[in-house]
Amino acid sequence: MSRGNSPTIAVSESCTGGLVMARIVRLPGSGRWFTGGVVAYDEQIKFDLLRVTPGPVVTADAAMQMARGVRDLLGSDLGFSTTGEAGPVASEPTPVGTLFVGVADGALEKVVHTVLPGGPDEIREAAAGFVVDLLLEQIGAQG
Repeated sequence: MSRGNSPTIAVSESCTGGLVMARIVRLPGSGRWFTGGVVAYDEQIKFDLLRVTPGPVVTADAAMQMARGVRDLLGSDLGFSTTGEAGPVASEPTPVGTLFVGVADGALEKVVHTVLPGGPDEIREAAAGFVVDLLLEQIGAQG
């Protein structure tokens, strides 16, 4: 579903709660390549809509499955995902600040893991910026 030279991109977000998509739509020209996204904050939405295997959702595997799921759901060339622990208390046995970002295009699949400092708001904002930077880097590599 490429549009011109730009691959189309879809995003599924958990811990960032829509902040990545809000930043994307502010980018000049994003209407040419951004197809949309899903905020899957609830685990059951991840399982049912994005086809994530039931179990822990703050993992590299869940991030990859979320990226594949949103790419397939929205018919995009690339899928990006965020899953992590923004705090203030971890709901899974991973430290607060943990972020997994999935990238899936059918051929290239990768998960980037980082741990971000701060409280919940700082972690979510930093995570959104991290993902948008990664996304722009990926578009540059593809386009």
